[in-house]
Order: sequence, then structure tokens, then C-alpha cells
Amino acid sequence: MRVISIMKIINNKEEVLGEVLEGIMFTQPDAYIRMINEFSYILYRKNMDDKKVKIIASGGAGRGPLFEGFAGEGLADAVVTGDFNCAPNAYALYDVARTIDRGRGILFLTNNYAGDYLNNDMAVELLSKEGISSGMVLVSDDIFSARGEPKDKRGGLSGIGILIKIASAAAEDGLSLEEVLRITQKANDRIRTAAVCMNDDLDLMEFGAGFSGEAPVITEKFQSADRLAESAIEKIMGELDSYQGGRIYLNVNRMRQMMYVEGYVVLMSLKRKLEKKGYSLIGASVGGYYDAYDANGCIISLLSADSELEKYIKPAKGYDFTI
Repeated sequence: MRVISIMKIINNKEEVLGEVLEGIMFTQPDAYIRMINEFSYILYRKNMDDKKVKIIASGGAGRGPLFEGFAGEGLADAVVTGDFNCAPNAYALYDVARTIDRGRGILFLTNNYAGDYLNNDMAVELLSKEGISSGMVLVSDDIFSARGEPKDKRGGLSGIGILIKIASAAAEDGLSLEEVLRITQKANDRIRTAAVCMNDDLDLMEFGAGFSGEAPVITEKFQSADRLAESAIEKIMGELDSYQGGRIYLNVNRMRQMMYVEGYVVLMSLKRKLEKKGYSLIGASVGGYYDAYDANGCIISLLSADSELEKYIKPAKGYDFTI
């Protein structure tokens, strides 16, 4: 099974996630406020533009910078996580939304899993009863989940990091909640992601293995980074054919056992293969954003942007990463 390995270098498991938030706040003095909540872990920015839509990203904790590290300028205004591998609490989402709303509305962003959907949806409903406008985008970029089903039935992986920065850029442009929601949903419609795990014992590439231990969907012999890139592009771009002419934004998310060097080797293999096939690239990022897989390998996301989306795809810097 490819799941998060047991943490060892900790003090008390019950206090780990609180220490994470305190550590983030300590490294960036005067940047954040922590909202204490019995059921979730909440961090929001101190210095926010009152004239813009607020972005709240949420998910299970223990996934690298996603989600605890994704509050900041050019990213989310607030992040809410449940415990390890658990969805955030609906009332926690509701409480922080009420706290940071300044009348322009709230956009919730979360991956499309049952618990995350239900709790974000409940937060939207609770806010509506108080006259606070809000909306939700369920990120569904994983091409190997819910096979044979429409895209909106699929789960999400690291593509949510790209959508957070797009939503933030649209909000910073002064757009209404309806427009920020529309643009972010458009980006979700045009992004596809594939997880590729390396089976080093058998020298295989395993596409579509789930981070909770689900078996791979496709297994191929590993030959080189170029072959990995070519195979991933074939699988992902086959789903983006309806967006012909779009320019590609590329993200390589290193799994926990992939070396820093290997991530950039894969990136350049992808770049060469995409350009050879006639696609033009508008940007790229590499990092360990979403470390759900305790494996060697990577999660590859391709976004086919039109001219509108391209305006909102620009580098966003967290404290210790850029996406």
C-alpha cells in the first residue's frame, strides 16, 4: 500500500498539527492568525484586501504544503484542515468564512471527496442563511479515479494547488464572486492529472495507483524519464483534445521518495515531448506540494489554458515553495 508512513520525529501525535500551524506563524511573524477550533486546524491571513473575494482552501492534513502552507499572498486567504487524512469540519469552514468575509463573498476550494464535499457544501448553506454569498469548486483532476464516469465524479490530486493560485489572481483582479467562481471552474474543467509510482523491485511504472492503497490502473516497463513523460502525456492529453489550441501549464509534484534532481529531469522530458507534439507551454512548476504518496514517482498535471485563464496563471510564492 502507498500511504503516508508513520511519523517518528514528533512529540505528541495529538499536538503535531497545532505545532505545524505555530511553526508557520513563527517563521512568518505578523502574517497569520490562528483560529482555535475543536475539530479542525485554521489559519488565515492578517493583511487581506477588504475589496476582494476571499479564497478558502481545505482538505485533509498531512499532505505537504497543501493545505497548511497555502495561505498567503497570491494563494488562499485561509486554510482549513481536518486531522490527518480527514476532511475539515463544516462549522470550522463556516466560522472562518464569517470572520474574513468583507462583503465580496467567499469561494471554497477543495478536492472532490465525499467528506470534503459534504462539509464545504454545508458551510455554503450555513453562510447563505446569514446572507453571506459563497460558492464552491470541487477539484476533480485525477484522470484515473471514477473511471468511465463524468469528470465531475472524479477525485482530486495536486492540481488544486494550481487552481488556488488562479482563483486568488482572479479575486485580486477585483472580479465578482460569480466571475471568480466561473474562472476557477473553467480551470478545473481544463486540468488533468496522473499519478505515476515507480515499482523499483519490478522496474515498472504504475499509473493511477491510489494513495490509500488502490491498485494501479496501467502498468508499464520503466525505460527512462523520456518514456515516462511520453506515456503520461499520451494519457493526459488524450483527455484534453476538446481544448485544442490551448497553451499548456505544467506541474510536476514530487512524491515523498522522488529526489529533487529527478523532478526537474521529468519536467524537462515533459517539456521536450510536449513541444515536439506541437504544444506551446506558458509556464511550469516543480515541488513537493502534495506528499500523499510514500513512494518514488510523481504526480503530473497539465492545464490547457485559453487566453482568459492565461491572464491568471503566474507564479505564486509560499514561504518555502513556488507554484
